[in-house]
Formats: sequence, C-alpha cells, structure tokens
Amino acid sequence: MKTGVIILSVVVAVFGVASAVLGLIAEGAKLTPNDIKISRNECVYPDNPAYALGLVAALLLLVVQITASAVGGCCGCCKPRGAGFSGSKRSRSKRVIGLGALLCLVSWIAALIAEWFFLQGAFGNAPMTRRTPQGQGCTYLKDGVFRMGAILSILATVLGIISYIVLYVAMAAAAGAGTTATLGAVAGPSSAGETKHDGIAIGQPAVAQQQSQAV
Repeated sequence: MKTGVIILSVVVAVFGVASAVLGLIAEGAKLTPNDIKISRNECVYPDNPAYALGLVAALLLLVVQITASAVGGCCGCCKPRGAGFSGSKRSRSKRVIGLGALLCLVSWIAALIAEWFFLQGAFGNAPMTRRTPQGQGCTYLKDGVFRMGAILSILATVLGIISYIVLYVAMAAAAGAGTTATLGAVAGPSSAGETKHDGIAIGQPAVAQQQSQAV
C-alpha cells in the first residue's frame, strides 16, 4: 500500500476521532435544567460550550466524509482506470468495487444520522430566550444525544476509511491488469514466424530471404 494512502487514512481517522471526542465533551458540558433561568413566561438559555462543540463536531465529520468519498472514487461510481480486462478478473473487480460502494453508502448513512444528533444537540444548547406558555416548564436537551452522535461518528469514519482502501485496491488491480493486457497485445509472434518484443521486429526482411535463395 502506498504511503499516500496510509497518510490520508490517518488524517481522516484523526478528524473522525476529533469529531467523536468533541461530541463526548459536549455531552458532559450541555445545559441542565438548573442552568436554565425562568423569567415569567420566558426561558433564558445561557452561553454554553456544548453549542460550539456540537457545531465543530458536525463540521469535522462532514470533512471526513467528503474527503474519504472524493479520494475513494465517488463511492465506487467512477469507473476504475484500466478496467478494460475481461473474464474472472473483471467479475472479481466488480465485486470488490460493489463492496467498497456499499461500505461508502453505509458510512454516509451513519454520518448523516450523526450530523442530525450533533446539530440537534448544538441548537438545543444555543444561547437564546424562548417564550413558553404560562405554567409550562422549559425544554432542555435529554441525555445521550451527543453521545449517540459521537458513536456514529466513529462508525462512519471507520467505514469510510475501509471503503477508501477497498476501492483503491480495486482500482490499482484494474490498472495493473489493463497494463498487462496492453503489453501482451504488443509482444508476440510476427508474420514471418519470428518473435517481436514491444513492437520491434527481429530477423531479415522477406524480400532479402527470397533473393538469397534464388542465387
């Protein structure tokens, strides 16, 4: 595996873990009912770090997904380079690409659900004043919202990295098979029965051979 693939996978993993860690920190820092002040029929939500943490966590996860999908080949929708070979290799390559595309799809589903949890948690902790009907209490974010976002963020990151590696391997195999097929078409026996390599003919011209036989 190339160094660039390893480096990119590590970078994506770091961003994904950072997104999950921020989500867990936001879970511990979110507003509680005791933090919300009630003034007549208004609920005053004070400044809280969980608001910014949730937004940053959602942004980092979005960067992870876009990066992993872009470098992985559009979730397998792009045709691999050199995919002009046939037979069992083509069938095997299609299966590998299908697996990579499926992992990419599941990764995006998990990421979108995680984004929803992060954004719900962030806006549930946004500093603002909300009017509430007389006699009704103030709404607040329940436990576990940021935590679920963090868990799904890790899941989406892992699946995205695996999808990227699987699609990279499939594209590399397709490119290698296409190169082998091209070399095989160039090198082969010539019309005079002699072997040629890379398109360079070896042996005497046919006319010269006929003249020597006649003498």
